[in-house]
Amino acid sequence: MKKLKSGKGRSDFMPKLLKKVHISHSQQGFTLVELIVVVAIVAILTAVLFPKLLVYTENARASKTMGDLSSMKSIVEAFAADHDYGYYPTADTGKATSVGTVLQDKGIQWYDGTKGEVKDPWGNPYYYGTAPDSRGVANQLYLIISFGPDGKEGTDDDIWISSGGSPTQSKNPNVVPTSKVASAP
Repeated sequence: MKKLKSGKGRSDFMPKLLKKVHISHSQQGFTLVELIVVVAIVAILTAVLFPKLLVYTENARASKTMGDLSSMKSIVEAFAADHDYGYYPTADTGKATSVGTVLQDKGIQWYDGTKGEVKDPWGNPYYYGTAPDSRGVANQLYLIISFGPDGKEGTDDDIWISSGGSPTQSKNPNVVPTSKVASAP
Protein backbone atom coordinates (compact mmCIF):
# COMPACT_ATOMS: atom_id res chain seq x y z
CA MET A 1 0.00 0.00 0.00
CA LYS A 2 1.19 3.43 -0.88
CA LYS A 3 2.03 5.80 1.83
CA LEU A 4 0.57 9.27 1.55
CA LYS A 5 3.04 12.12 1.49
CA SER A 6 2.86 14.52 4.27
CA GLY A 7 0.90 17.60 3.48
CA LYS A 8 -1.50 15.72 1.32
CA GLY A 9 -4.40 14.20 3.12
CA ARG A 10 -7.06 11.78 2.13
CA SER A 11 -9.18 14.56 0.75
CA ASP A 12 -6.73 15.06 -2.14
CA PHE A 13 -6.80 11.37 -3.00
CA MET A 14 -10.62 10.99 -3.17
CA PRO A 15 -11.32 13.34 -6.10
CA LYS A 16 -8.89 11.35 -8.27
CA LEU A 17 -10.64 8.11 -7.33
CA LEU A 18 -14.08 9.57 -8.09
CA LYS A 19 -12.94 10.73 -11.52
CA LYS A 20 -12.08 7.12 -12.40
CA VAL A 21 -15.58 5.82 -11.55
CA HIS A 22 -17.42 8.67 -13.19
CA ILE A 23 -20.89 7.57 -14.43
CA SER A 24 -21.92 8.96 -17.75
CA HIS A 25 -25.26 10.77 -17.69
CA SER A 26 -26.06 9.53 -21.21
CA GLN A 27 -26.67 5.99 -19.87
CA GLN A 28 -29.63 6.89 -17.69
CA GLY A 29 -32.99 5.10 -18.24
CA PHE A 30 -36.43 6.55 -18.89
CA THR A 31 -37.96 8.87 -16.37
CA LEU A 32 -41.12 7.85 -14.58
CA VAL A 33 -43.13 10.42 -16.55
CA GLU A 34 -41.90 9.00 -19.87
CA LEU A 35 -42.86 5.46 -18.81
CA ILE A 36 -46.33 6.58 -17.74
CA VAL A 37 -46.87 8.36 -21.08
CA VAL A 38 -45.84 5.25 -23.05
CA VAL A 39 -48.09 2.97 -20.96
CA ALA A 40 -51.00 5.41 -21.42
CA ILE A 41 -50.53 5.47 -25.21
CA VAL A 42 -50.43 1.66 -25.37
CA ALA A 43 -53.58 1.45 -23.21
CA ILE A 44 -55.44 3.92 -25.44
CA LEU A 45 -54.45 2.07 -28.61
CA THR A 46 -55.55 -1.24 -27.08
CA ALA A 47 -58.89 0.22 -26.01
CA VAL A 48 -59.53 1.58 -29.51
CA LEU A 49 -58.35 -1.42 -31.54
CA PHE A 50 -59.59 -4.35 -29.44
CA PRO A 51 -63.33 -3.91 -30.20
CA LYS A 52 -62.55 -3.64 -33.92
CA LEU A 53 -60.59 -6.88 -33.79
CA LEU A 54 -63.55 -8.60 -32.12
CA VAL A 55 -65.82 -7.50 -34.97
CA TYR A 56 -63.39 -8.93 -37.52
CA THR A 57 -63.20 -12.19 -35.56
CA GLU A 58 -66.99 -12.53 -35.47
CA ASN A 59 -67.25 -11.74 -39.19
CA ALA A 60 -64.64 -14.41 -39.93
CA ARG A 61 -66.57 -16.96 -37.86
CA ALA A 62 -69.82 -16.10 -39.65
CA SER A 63 -68.07 -16.46 -43.03
CA LYS A 64 -66.64 -19.84 -42.04
CA THR A 65 -70.10 -20.95 -40.91
CA MET A 66 -71.61 -19.93 -44.25
CA GLY A 67 -68.87 -21.85 -46.06
CA ASP A 68 -69.51 -24.93 -43.91
CA LEU A 69 -73.25 -24.71 -44.59
CA SER A 70 -72.65 -24.48 -48.35
CA SER A 71 -70.43 -27.57 -48.18
CA MET A 72 -73.01 -29.48 -46.15
CA LYS A 73 -75.72 -28.48 -48.60
CA SER A 74 -73.63 -29.86 -51.47
CA ILE A 75 -73.16 -33.12 -49.57
CA VAL A 76 -76.88 -33.48 -48.80
CA GLU A 77 -77.86 -32.63 -52.40
CA ALA A 78 -75.28 -35.07 -53.83
CA PHE A 79 -76.46 -37.79 -51.45
CA ALA A 80 -80.07 -37.37 -52.57
CA ALA A 81 -79.07 -37.35 -56.26
CA ASP A 82 -76.71 -40.34 -55.97
CA HIS A 83 -79.29 -42.51 -54.26
CA ASP A 84 -82.24 -41.55 -56.46
CA TYR A 85 -84.30 -41.11 -53.35
CA GLY A 86 -86.13 -38.02 -54.49
CA TYR A 87 -85.92 -36.92 -50.90
CA TYR A 88 -83.25 -35.85 -48.45
CA PRO A 89 -81.67 -38.00 -45.74
CA THR A 90 -83.42 -37.85 -42.38
CA ALA A 91 -82.57 -38.56 -38.80
CA ASP A 92 -84.11 -41.84 -37.71
CA THR A 93 -85.68 -40.09 -34.73
CA GLY A 94 -87.84 -37.83 -36.89
CA LYS A 95 -86.35 -34.85 -35.06
CA ALA A 96 -83.76 -32.36 -36.12
CA THR A 97 -80.39 -33.55 -34.92
CA SER A 98 -76.69 -32.95 -35.40
CA VAL A 99 -75.90 -32.80 -39.12
CA GLY A 100 -72.81 -34.94 -38.51
CA THR A 101 -74.94 -37.71 -36.98
CA VAL A 102 -77.38 -37.73 -39.91
CA LEU A 103 -74.63 -37.80 -42.51
CA GLN A 104 -72.59 -40.40 -40.61
CA ASP A 105 -75.65 -42.66 -40.28
CA LYS A 106 -76.03 -42.47 -44.05
CA GLY A 107 -72.37 -43.39 -44.62
CA ILE A 108 -71.02 -39.88 -45.23
CA GLN A 109 -68.07 -38.72 -43.13
CA TRP A 110 -67.45 -35.08 -42.31
CA TYR A 111 -63.75 -34.85 -41.60
CA ASP A 112 -63.32 -32.40 -38.78
CA GLY A 113 -61.84 -34.76 -36.20
CA THR A 114 -65.11 -35.46 -34.38
CA LYS A 115 -67.44 -38.41 -34.41
CA GLY A 116 -71.05 -37.66 -35.19
CA GLU A 117 -71.17 -34.05 -34.11
CA VAL A 118 -70.00 -31.27 -36.42
CA LYS A 119 -69.52 -27.98 -34.59
CA ASP A 120 -69.70 -24.40 -35.78
CA PRO A 121 -66.90 -21.89 -35.05
CA TRP A 122 -68.56 -21.02 -31.72
CA GLY A 123 -68.40 -24.64 -30.53
CA ASN A 124 -72.11 -25.43 -30.97
CA PRO A 125 -73.38 -28.28 -33.13
CA TYR A 126 -74.90 -27.66 -36.55
CA TYR A 127 -78.44 -29.03 -36.71
CA TYR A 128 -80.20 -30.69 -39.62
CA GLY A 129 -83.87 -31.42 -40.09
CA THR A 130 -86.35 -32.20 -42.85
CA ALA A 131 -89.94 -31.20 -43.42
CA PRO A 132 -92.68 -32.03 -45.93
CA ASP A 133 -93.28 -29.73 -48.86
CA SER A 134 -96.51 -27.79 -49.43
CA ARG A 135 -98.16 -30.92 -50.87
CA GLY A 136 -97.30 -32.92 -47.73
CA VAL A 137 -94.64 -35.08 -49.41
CA ALA A 138 -92.17 -36.05 -46.68
CA ASN A 139 -88.50 -35.05 -46.64
CA GLN A 140 -88.72 -32.63 -49.56
CA LEU A 141 -87.27 -29.69 -47.64
CA TYR A 142 -84.33 -29.51 -45.29
CA LEU A 143 -82.70 -26.97 -43.04
CA ILE A 144 -79.14 -26.93 -41.73
CA ILE A 145 -78.61 -24.36 -39.01
CA SER A 146 -76.03 -22.88 -36.67
CA PHE A 147 -77.51 -21.05 -33.72
CA GLY A 148 -74.72 -18.47 -34.04
CA PRO A 149 -72.60 -16.78 -31.37
CA ASP A 150 -75.28 -16.85 -28.66
CA GLY A 151 -76.08 -20.55 -29.21
CA LYS A 152 -79.83 -19.85 -28.97
CA GLU A 153 -82.36 -20.73 -31.63
CA GLY A 154 -84.64 -18.09 -33.10
CA THR A 155 -82.37 -15.07 -32.71
CA ASP A 156 -81.09 -12.74 -35.42
CA ASP A 157 -77.60 -14.25 -35.31
CA ASP A 158 -78.74 -17.72 -36.48
CA ILE A 159 -77.07 -18.78 -39.74
CA TRP A 160 -78.95 -21.31 -41.83
CA ILE A 161 -79.34 -22.80 -45.27
CA SER A 162 -82.31 -24.65 -46.70
CA SER A 163 -82.99 -26.68 -49.79
CA GLY A 164 -82.66 -24.46 -52.83
CA GLY A 165 -81.22 -21.52 -50.89
CA SER A 166 -77.94 -19.94 -49.94
CA PRO A 167 -76.55 -19.30 -46.45
CA THR A 168 -78.48 -16.60 -44.61
CA GLN A 169 -77.98 -14.89 -41.27
CA SER A 170 -81.32 -14.08 -39.68
CA LYS A 171 -83.97 -15.63 -37.51
CA ASN A 172 -84.62 -19.31 -38.16
CA PRO A 173 -87.34 -19.58 -40.83
CA ASN A 174 -88.91 -22.43 -38.81
CA VAL A 175 -88.76 -25.00 -41.58
CA VAL A 176 -87.99 -27.32 -38.67
CA PRO A 177 -90.15 -26.41 -35.67
CA THR A 178 -88.22 -25.47 -32.53
CA SER A 179 -89.86 -28.28 -30.58
CA LYS A 180 -88.21 -30.80 -32.88
CA VAL A 181 -84.63 -29.64 -32.41
CA ALA A 182 -82.67 -32.21 -30.42
CA SER A 183 -79.05 -32.47 -29.48
CA ALA A 184 -76.87 -35.16 -30.98
CA PRO A 185 -76.49 -38.43 -29.06
